[in-house]
Amino acid sequence: MNNVKRTLFVMVLLVVAVSAKAQNSDIRTIFDSKGERSNGGYGGITTGYSKIADRDALLVGGQGAWLINHQFGIGLAGTGFMTEREFDSELNNRYLVTGGYGGLMLEFIAFPQSPIHLSFPLVVGAGGVSYSHSTRDYELGFSEDSQAFFVVEPGAEIEMNVISFMRLSFGVKYRFTSDIDLTYLNSGDRILEQDALRGLTGTVALKFGKF
Repeated sequence: MNNVKRTLFVMVLLVVAVSAKAQNSDIRTIFDSKGERSNGGYGGITTGYSKIADRDALLVGGQGAWLINHQFGIGLAGTGFMTEREFDSELNNRYLVTGGYGGLMLEFIAFPQSPIHLSFPLVVGAGGVSYSHSTRDYELGFSEDSQAFFVVEPGAEIEMNVISFMRLSFGVKYRFTSDIDLTYLNSGDRILEQDALRGLTGTVALKFGKF
């Protein structure tokens, strides 16, 4: 037990030492060496893949944030999504699920001065979803039903400082949404499950600005 305690103590000391060195280092970072507080900001574009209503879905979005002391961000984010087309036997045609959501984004960035670091964004907002007819070229036609919803989306990203004003990130997010209640016009039967929009998303993003 004493060996375990000593090992844990040594690990804690190493983590503290590495963190302190990272805070004071200006290698491949935009921190100034004096550690002065500063503000910045960035804008970015995001693409992602998810399962929505048990269908493959493409997501495309944008975000922008004001950065406080390199570590805390507050801004706005928005995402649009579209699933693959599937044949609907009740409507005798191909339909897809499409929509979008967005809102306030809060972000914490751990060790931003490190060339590779972690970011933890959180989006709280609202959106809309519709069940729409689609042609072979994915042109949207008549919408069978549509609905608004609330969303909370926490995430975790691995970010890389490619150059001083550009970052590349790979992340995972999870959408928590209010219940979805889309129904067929004629029968009133439910089209999608209530949790059809909830799920994981894998993302890739490029961010540009003063970090």
